[in-house]
Amino acid sequence: MEADLVPVTAALAELEDTELQALVEAANEVVLIAAGLLSWIEHLADWELNRRVGLELALQPPHTVIAPEEDAHSIAAAAMMREQVADGRDDADPLVALFDAILGALTGRESLQ
Repeated sequence: MEADLVPVTAALAELEDTELQALVEAANEVVLIAAGLLSWIEHLADWELNRRVGLELALQPPHTVIAPEEDAHSIAAAAMMREQVADGRDDADPLVALFDAILGALTGRESLQ
């Protein structure tokens, strides 16, 4: 199954550079059973930061770093991360929208709605 990455790229474009850098740092510092998910989130943020400075690289879908046996853990971890960032924010917030897009890419849905 090929993930639809258009919502992910749209959500990434809405984040501030500091939010993208925080994503990279969180992916580097947090140890979860869903290591592939963290690697993919780091890739997403790096991809967007590079795109902003004119370096066009291929955006990799989640299955390139998330093993099939990690799928359920990755979806659960992404849902937990979404809930944490959503605390006090509405669904239109760029960071909440990014995690909705990430969950959509992981599950084959466009959004959580």
